[in-house]
Amino acid sequence: MYHILCAPHTHISYNALLFGAEHANNNMSSSSFQKSSSRRKAQRNYVDSKVDIGTKAVRFTRLDEFIVRALRLKSERLFVFKKNNKTRKDGGLKKVLNASDLVVIGVGGIVGAGVFVLTGTAAKENAGPALIVSYLIAMCASVFTALCYSEFATCAPTSGSAYNFISITFGEVFAYITGWNLAIELTVGGAAVARGFTSYLATLFGLKPDAMRVKIIEHAIELDFCAFLLVSAMTLTIVRGMEQTKNFQFVVVTLAMATIAFVIIVGSAEVDVDNYTPFIPPEFGWQGVMSAASVVFFAFIGFDTVATLAEETKNPGKDLPIGILGSLAISGILYCAMAGVITGMVSYEQIDVDAPFSVAFTKNGIPWASVVVSCGAIFCIVTSLLGCLVGQPRVYMAMARDGLMPKCIANVSETYGTPVNASILTWALTGVLTLVFDIGILAQMVSIGTLTIFCGVNLALLVRRYTPKDVRFDDMNARWPALSRALYLLIACLSLCFSVTYELELVLQILSAIAVCYTILSFHLYGLKTFPQTNGFCNAPNTQTQFTAPFVPLFPSLGVLATSQLIVSLGSLAHVRFALVCLIALASYVAMDYVRCCEYYEIPSEEEEEKA
Repeated sequence: MYHILCAPHTHISYNALLFGAEHANNNMSSSSFQKSSSRRKAQRNYVDSKVDIGTKAVRFTRLDEFIVRALRLKSERLFVFKKNNKTRKDGGLKKVLNASDLVVIGVGGIVGAGVFVLTGTAAKENAGPALIVSYLIAMCASVFTALCYSEFATCAPTSGSAYNFISITFGEVFAYITGWNLAIELTVGGAAVARGFTSYLATLFGLKPDAMRVKIIEHAIELDFCAFLLVSAMTLTIVRGMEQTKNFQFVVVTLAMATIAFVIIVGSAEVDVDNYTPFIPPEFGWQGVMSAASVVFFAFIGFDTVATLAEETKNPGKDLPIGILGSLAISGILYCAMAGVITGMVSYEQIDVDAPFSVAFTKNGIPWASVVVSCGAIFCIVTSLLGCLVGQPRVYMAMARDGLMPKCIANVSETYGTPVNASILTWALTGVLTLVFDIGILAQMVSIGTLTIFCGVNLALLVRRYTPKDVRFDDMNARWPALSRALYLLIACLSLCFSVTYELELVLQILSAIAVCYTILSFHLYGLKTFPQTNGFCNAPNTQTQFTAPFVPLFPSLGVLATSQLIVSLGSLAHVRFALVCLIALASYVAMDYVRCCEYYEIPSEEEEEKA
């Protein structure tokens, strides 16, 4: 890791390495290194630096200093300072959102057009009438992760969401990779949603779904001008201010909820209770119910968008948990009601997987209702797209503030109080994907990236609760107990899910289940033994101003288990894609760090060295 230039067997701790790096950086900013025309920029942190520490000389290699930067932890005190001191002139965002605004934005982000298709598909192919139970299971699994998001968002009430949560607990390089996956989730997901708008608009006018696109290369390049105009209009609304954005979202969500209410009320009048028998079809069984829960879990993705708006929330300690958990609960109730209606209107065997509700209404003598369904799908698409376009700029802004993107991305408009540059970047990326490409393959990458982020946030909460606040990344005496247990928990959960999914030996399944239970118990016993004065937690939230996730370590561990099951179920091809994305992100981080060092550090010219 580093080289000692004195006694061959002398050992210096990594604390010394950190001190040496800081000492070297301070020397670089001394008066002898003041700016001059003859100065040349150089990769200061990529040349070996010899620094005296006491009576010993230590040589730091470029790898040493890179590791220091990559694994350093962001301090939670930074977020408290920003919360108490940041003003509009300092680059802060306008605080205009309350709990009801967050609930509306959250519901709009969760309930997409898929509710009109996914419900029917899962009922016919996986669970039958028992799809209601599948939705309840999926909602409970989502709640575990939502509770972790709520606690983190109130403890770090600034833009960035999971990017900041991972940065606090695992370090900058892991946060950067998380930021990449968030970018894929929101950018690619937003583009996929926007292209769906064109499909539903075409069917509303009696055309084929792809009739309004200009095909250049089949299933590869298909120009979609309608979707591009929608993305542009949404971006313009977002740039003009959060006040206008929340008002627009309220109107569109109201229209979307009205169409869903129409489907539920009118459809309920056509329900035949005989269609609920058998409730759990024998060809599916409980395995089918659980499989359907895995499928419909993705219908709850979107609540994390609320966490990205923490900096614009008036009272984050109170409003954010209401926004995250409230939107999740409302969405779950709507999904269960939709599942009950579709499986009651027609037998699950007769459900049309392409247009379940439209066909069901037609079979029951209400063909005109299909128009209402198409309108509802369009409204849901608009709300989902707005959630993606609102969340992504705030992630970019958080990364730019940390120097992981150009600083100009973090600029906030003095007129509108929004991250204009970050919003324009989001528009450019999402708009190009929307306009040019058929992104069906890319859209498949969204699921595993999102699930990995959810899993990481659950693990991060466990690590945070059992690690001292603002600990140095190299203080492994304080960090290792929680980090090691989190690693063991992840391995045990993946082993259990893999063995169950692929029906491996029963002994392996039992041993994996025992390992999961033992690891959860070890968290609890470690906390009680080490931190008895604080109820078994080293770093618990302030209950007066922050939300506290209940039943830790049980609920976060169940969140890890639930997301692990879904990650395993996605198949090896998705895992390979995810690994490639992470490798590309890591390579870009190394390149970005190289550029960052060139920008922030200079060395003197030879003449200046001689004078010094």
